[in-house]
Amino acid sequence: MSERIANYPGGAERRQGRLLDILWDDLKPFPGRGRITLRLAIVCTAIVLVSNTFRLPLQDVLPFLVLFTSKEEKVTTAITAVLALFAITVAVVVSILIFKYTGDRAEFRIPAMAVEIFVGMYLFRVLSIGPVGFILAFIVSVSQSLVDLFPTPEEAVHEFLWVWVAVALSVSVAWVANLLLFPVPANQVLQREFVAAWRAVAAATTELTIGSPSAASSLLRPLVKRGPIRLLKLLKLSLPEATGLGLKQAQLMRMILSLDKIARLTFSYAGALLKTPSLLPISSAEKAILGQLSENAGRFEQEFAAGFVPSSIATLSAVRDGHALPSSKTTGGFPAAKLAEAESTLEDLVAKDTKDREPKAVSRQKKSLFVADAFSNPTYVQFALKVTLAGMLGYFFYTASDYFGIHTVYYTPLIIALASTGATIHKGVLRIVGCIIGVTLGLICSIWLIPRYETLGVYLLIVFCLHGLAAWVAFGSERISYMGLQIALTFDLGVLQDYGPPTKIDPLRDRFIGIILGVCIISAVFALVWPESAHLIAREKLAACLRAIARLLHLGGSNDGSQSSSRQREQAELEIASRLSEANSFQEQAAFEALLYGSKASDGPNLENATTAIEEIYVACLPWIREQTSDLTPQDSEHPKTTPKIGKPLEDAMEALAGRFDQPHQQNAQPNQLPINCLVHEKDLGARRTADNFEELVRAVTELQVLASAPEKVQPA
Repeated sequence: MSERIANYPGGAERRQGRLLDILWDDLKPFPGRGRITLRLAIVCTAIVLVSNTFRLPLQDVLPFLVLFTSKEEKVTTAITAVLALFAITVAVVVSILIFKYTGDRAEFRIPAMAVEIFVGMYLFRVLSIGPVGFILAFIVSVSQSLVDLFPTPEEAVHEFLWVWVAVALSVSVAWVANLLLFPVPANQVLQREFVAAWRAVAAATTELTIGSPSAASSLLRPLVKRGPIRLLKLLKLSLPEATGLGLKQAQLMRMILSLDKIARLTFSYAGALLKTPSLLPISSAEKAILGQLSENAGRFEQEFAAGFVPSSIATLSAVRDGHALPSSKTTGGFPAAKLAEAESTLEDLVAKDTKDREPKAVSRQKKSLFVADAFSNPTYVQFALKVTLAGMLGYFFYTASDYFGIHTVYYTPLIIALASTGATIHKGVLRIVGCIIGVTLGLICSIWLIPRYETLGVYLLIVFCLHGLAAWVAFGSERISYMGLQIALTFDLGVLQDYGPPTKIDPLRDRFIGIILGVCIISAVFALVWPESAHLIAREKLAACLRAIARLLHLGGSNDGSQSSSRQREQAELEIASRLSEANSFQEQAAFEALLYGSKASDGPNLENATTAIEEIYVACLPWIREQTSDLTPQDSEHPKTTPKIGKPLEDAMEALAGRFDQPHQQNAQPNQLPINCLVHEKDLGARRTADNFEELVRAVTELQVLASAPEKVQPA
């Protein structure tokens, strides 16, 4: 949550990436987390009380389904509830139909289970609403695996129908509770995120002014790594709920893009200061710009906290009137134009605010039910086959050993399967850790607490506290959120197995053994059969980012100031920032692949270094593009602007580098230098400031070229 950024101490130094630091960042409180936790603890306790009172079947999964359905705000919870109700209805109907023809014929039922897993997991990858495919695969295949436990077909069908009741009850209760008990609108979360982000920018610029670039870098790093994806998603969710935001959508989208650009430019400037052997004093012009950035970021924070969309901001021309920007480069080779670009980005918000206030007809693109490459990308079929193989291996293992208690070995591959090997292992590790915590707490309660205090009040208090803990963890970041769900599920399967106090601890042990075996099976399958490496996916995202930068350079070098060209540049900038955010996410997942491969070696350049280099290229091209697209001033009339011919080699360089990232196994027979270095010395570069901006852009591209031309390492097969 971005509130963690806002509450970062002003004098903080750069943190080390230690596990305890990361864990604390994900577990410490943020506004609203306590109320969400209290709501879910109350609802889970209430549904356990109702299920015990009326002896409802499947009471050990009811609280987990409540946690699974509940999200941070109302809109996502409603969408999840509707999709879950639709999917469970279809799944139960399909299960009964399949059981009618294959229930007493194992030679047909078992292949049908494999087909069900394949179809569901394929839909999970190709549907734009992938969770529907997962629910179909999970419910239908699991229901067929339980047929042998029921002596008569009537009892099996009866159990299928109770599955629908359990899911529908839990989903409906979670939905209603989210509307009535501490409701959180999506636009309120968006507002809070904006406030926290602008507060972080204001604090970072203040730290830079007083000469503490390390603290500024620590404050801005989460904003830069996250990118605009979360804010764009929250804006999309807020539109149906807050109809008044429709007229402000363009302004808010521009605000999101501007916030991302300002954070990246300031973060790059702070990084340049840190790279110098000794911190050089900041010039008066830079201090003036930093002061204006801090003042206006603070004003944005206050106005977002008071309302939603800022009414106005101060005029920023005083900086340029009082202080001339230095023409020479400053610390670390970074020009002061980086700060000037951040300042100009704020000015653009004021200049374009009037146009955005007028309502415009928004062109809506027809949404597709499937992803763009649903029927052309073979990886989706391969993914479904891998999950089917892992799931059926788990099924054969526990049925052949006649040990039904470890049936989670069959469910686990279906639950934790994700697009890349790294993401799957990450979720598997969270499942194991959550299971250990849930089993430990379940044993303590079953052996010591519940037998000593045999009262309904203590029993419900234990349920309340445990699910409060699980909810607190579940509403952390994606790094740990699944662990909270697993804590609740493991505890419920062991302690809530019967009505009243638990009488045996075997289920806790058996579930744990099954989960460990399931994680091992799917890890082996994903490593050996058509591995989808998070490292390679991150490289694809970086390649797409480089191509988007090439388009941005082409648009910037065209000197076209039309409104259509401006919109195209904004779309390209949003795509670049989004691709960088996705690359950072897959980069974290790639670290988990080292747990499986036993080595950090990988093809091509280091992902972190490559991502940082591409971020620097994007930041460096922004001031240069502004120079190309701005109107000529009297001072600039004597120096013609850079022609599109000079930007063309840069575009070619971006395309060539994107090809190297797309094809990591292709060796570079000739480490040819891209023809861009000579352009720095051209005489028609124009004003000195333009030359500095272009030279900085060339330097950033050259650094990435050298990094991409480094000898490749071999990734373990």
